Amino acid sequence: MKIKGELAIVTGASSGIGLAVSRDLASRGAKVAMLARQRKRLEDARRSLGDHASNCAVYPCDVGDWDAVQTTIRKIAKARGRPSILVNNAGISEVIPFTRMKPEAMEAIVRTNLLGVLYCTQAALLSMRAARRGVIVNVSSIAGLIAVPLMSVYASTKWALIGLSESLNGELASEGIHVGVVCPAIVDTPLVTREEKRTGFTLPEAITLKPETVSRAILEVITKERDMIAVPRALGAVAAMRPTLAPLLRWAARESTSYIKPRINPGGKAKRKKR
Repeated sequence: MKIKGELAIVTGASSGIGLAVSRDLASRGAKVAMLARQRKRLEDARRSLGDHASNCAVYPCDVGDWDAVQTTIRKIAKARGRPSILVNNAGISEVIPFTRMKPEAMEAIVRTNLLGVLYCTQAALLSMRAARRGVIVNVSSIAGLIAVPLMSVYASTKWALIGLSESLNGELASEGIHVGVVCPAIVDTPLVTREEKRTGFTLPEAITLKPETVSRAILEVITKERDMIAVPRALGAVAAMRPTLAPLLRWAARESTSYIKPRINPGGKAKRKKR
């Protein structure tokens, strides 16, 4: 797909990966509908785009709310036309032992990370199927390829996005719609920063990606119709060898858990990403 002149919907667009991909799409001539929960943060994010802000419009929306998603997608279609690109990026997480996780925290993560993707995808597909063209990019995580300790519910939603992407890609290919998935490692976003402050555990900068790096991978899925991209790419090779490396990966998970677990505060609710 060529980006110029296309209408793209980006969720979780007020910071981090969502803001970076909104900037990259707008700079390439796309019209961008930026979605997030809080209007002020969205408007601040849009203003930060400078010369590219004119290509963007903001739409406050909780992607975990079915009615809100349906209303918002209809507004976008009425005001700006049919969307041909959807980037499902919104997500929340919490670093905590599973046995200490509260039901409301589990529900919040599943509602945003999984149901939010299902809701936005189904709503956007109405226009894409009518036009018989479109690209959907789901932002999963390396936690969707390799199990991550102390993030069990988050990891389960990210594994689900890979299955969803593969299933829909086969289902919709004959209608001219491509569905791909990007699996980044740890990214320098407000979500990660907040968890670092809550747990008191700081990640080394050397292993932290910039949102712009992930955005480039998302644009590659859009323009070249890639099925899956791991960021960094080397992790994709590790994931592909998972059956062979399973004992080693389980050992690494146990060792990292024994190191991290005593250093985190096990309390608290699911942390919502700044929008």
